[in-house]
Amino acid sequence: MENLVSKKAVEAVEGSERVRVISHHDADGISAAAILLTALLRKGKSVHLSIEKCITPELIEKLNKEDLETVIFSDFGSGYLNLLGDLKCRNLIICDHHQIRGEYPKENLYHITPLLAGMDEDEISGAGVSYLLAKSLDPRNSDLSYMALIGAIGDIQEENWVMKGLNERILEEAVKQGMVFKEKGVRLFGRSSRPIHKALEYSTDPYIPGITGNPSAAIQLLTEIGIELKDGERWRTLEDLSDEEMRKLNSAIIKERIRNGESDAENIFGDVYRIEVFPVFRDAREFATALNACGRMGEAGIGVLACMGLEEAQKKLMGIMNGYRKLLGSYLNWLRESDSVERTENAIYILAGRNIHENFIGTVTSIALKSGLFEDLPLIGFADAED
Repeated sequence: MENLVSKKAVEAVEGSERVRVISHHDADGISAAAILLTALLRKGKSVHLSIEKCITPELIEKLNKEDLETVIFSDFGSGYLNLLGDLKCRNLIICDHHQIRGEYPKENLYHITPLLAGMDEDEISGAGVSYLLAKSLDPRNSDLSYMALIGAIGDIQEENWVMKGLNERILEEAVKQGMVFKEKGVRLFGRSSRPIHKALEYSTDPYIPGITGNPSAAIQLLTEIGIELKDGERWRTLEDLSDEEMRKLNSAIIKERIRNGESDAENIFGDVYRIEVFPVFRDAREFATALNACGRMGEAGIGVLACMGLEEAQKKLMGIMNGYRKLLGSYLNWLRESDSVERTENAIYILAGRNIHENFIGTVTSIALKSGLFEDLPLIGFADAED
């Protein structure tokens, strides 16, 4: 894997006292930032990190006012080569997996990407590429493999909840080192944070006919198979279920899918990952979702520190997630009552304007599509940008 990283890229980092890191604001970019920050601090480097939504001429102009030695862009940069040509720095390193656009006019670029090695962009995440650089700087940075896994999950790089390509090899390293525990389980999101009936209600992969999108039916199913919804006043989660209760639930889901004629009705299982080194937020998928929430809520710094394992930062994630869900709920309520939806023969358009923040329009559109809020047509969302 490490042969994606050139010796000159490593030398550029090792020969610099100061390293400027700019990373993308989603779960993959935040994970990449945490990897690079940890690896560079271990090397004794002075690091200045910022998280950005995109690379703009204004950002380049701002960076050029700094005294730059080596600059690293993580989880973006490959698509901005022309623009990055205006950056004034000694060395430029890009750790990315997205499509390459433009041409960089100088010779100080060290471009670390699977695409230049003939691989696909979904074989490894931006965090994974950053992890390869970290390992090339010091093999002991293999203990950061769990962060790369979180980035891949956040970028939805699995097939039916199973890693592939270089991501699979990174996962193997994380498991071998005891950083991650992997097991087969039902593909229900919210193993530690959602009440069991909510995990069933919101499940779209696997789709559970009659249960997905129907809260009362989800509660009825659990009652019929003898699974208690609460432990005292606390809602139980999937993590609270005994092995016998989990077997009952799995069988019930499969039976519902068979009864309703779902093809491949038993295809409800996938790999489930638990981050063993985390003190609070241990389910990898929920953690990746929390990092995405941090980026959209303007709390990327908390996400970076949480990814690095700081307990206080991880405790703050739940509050950020609660705020994120409330905001999503308000946006979805607006959408249900809004007349700012235009229908054509071929698609439906959400014209949110400033009623939905630009950071949330993609998520709101995705939820609306999966929940069946609109007819079975392509759904496209638009929101006003701040700039």
